[in-house]
Amino acid sequence: MPRPQIHLPNEILFEILDYIPRGRRSQNHLWAFCLVSRQWYHIGIARLYEEPFLIGPSYDRFVRTICPSINAHIRKSDLAGLVRILDLSHIVHQGSKSITARLLGRTKANLETFVAPQASFAINCWAALSKCRKLKYLNLSLVSECINYQSLTQAVRHLGELRELYLPRCSFNYEDACELSMVVKWPPKLRLLQLSGGVHGKFIYDLTRQPENFPPTLSHLSISHCPRVLFQQIQSLIESMSHLLRHLELRDLPQVQMGQLSRVLTWAPQLQSLTIAMDYIDIGMGSLPVGWSPSRWAEGHPLESLTLVTSGHQDPDSDAYFTAVDLFTMIDERYLSRLRYIYIAESTGWTKHEDEGDEIGAIRECLTELDQENWENRRWHYRDIDAPNGVTYEEWISNPQNKKWKPRVEVVRWQ
Repeated sequence: MPRPQIHLPNEILFEILDYIPRGRRSQNHLWAFCLVSRQWYHIGIARLYEEPFLIGPSYDRFVRTICPSINAHIRKSDLAGLVRILDLSHIVHQGSKSITARLLGRTKANLETFVAPQASFAINCWAALSKCRKLKYLNLSLVSECINYQSLTQAVRHLGELRELYLPRCSFNYEDACELSMVVKWPPKLRLLQLSGGVHGKFIYDLTRQPENFPPTLSHLSISHCPRVLFQQIQSLIESMSHLLRHLELRDLPQVQMGQLSRVLTWAPQLQSLTIAMDYIDIGMGSLPVGWSPSRWAEGHPLESLTLVTSGHQDPDSDAYFTAVDLFTMIDERYLSRLRYIYIAESTGWTKHEDEGDEIGAIRECLTELDQENWENRRWHYRDIDAPNGVTYEEWISNPQNKKWKPRVEVVRWQ
């Protein structure tokens, strides 16, 4: 005799579902959850298809489920509307460009995140991509086929909810294809823009001559893996965005020489976090304004987080090399009066020399001293902190609830 079904209230099933962690390892658990009964299926199916992990045979089965026929009006899948995150970064040789376009067309209703595959994204995908009106995150960094910037800008201008855009590392010769200047209109809510690949100086020029087209929300800029971009073009772009820019990343730029980006803090006076390769800065980075003294802390730069990496072309033995002593001086003299977090890549070589190793320890002490000074005077991020009377900085910062406020100086394995 078949065993009778055990019915549980939906609230209990949702509680069980909350115990299944999100991520690729939970996909089999969610699949098993949906097989228990029809009730469990209706509770768990949305979670199963919300963020599918696609690799190998699972990709082919997913395509057959979402696209049961070539024409959507002949046979439509109700499961397509459940997909919110479509990550095809693990897809290399499976599928085709037409299948990628078809997937975008079927999942466009609620798709919020799309990571393009390496080999199966091409011009026929742009039309379908432009109809994903709820898209917030678009990552094209893995695309290996040359793209057309005009197709790109025409597609993204329709994505009114887009927050983050990562351009591909491989792109065609913009200068030869665009004899006339192109009007670049960005989505109104764009927050992060990553430029990479064959970005040409003329493209950057078209951006800088139209600063009014930058949305007011654009606060993050990343320029990396650009073999043709010169430092003058980088400077021009940063200065044109200086009123918006709060977070900046500069790395893997072969045409930029040592010391050419040392004045980046001057170009971006509102910057809060900076990731920069040591190859592009020198002792000029640590040069303080004439007549500067610690008493002028209120006029210091608002930088809060600094990450120093390398691109493999630095010369640590050069007399102009930016060292830990230069960074210590900038903190000790209160020019970086809001600095809280420092991350130094092992590849910088600072830890290989005994003197620099000692200076890193001195930087930790100086940063803690600066943080205590800001806490006691309720400056910057401590302005609205309501601490009990009589509590010292050491007592307050040692509280586990206040751990997030503790300043950090870390040497990390990041090339």
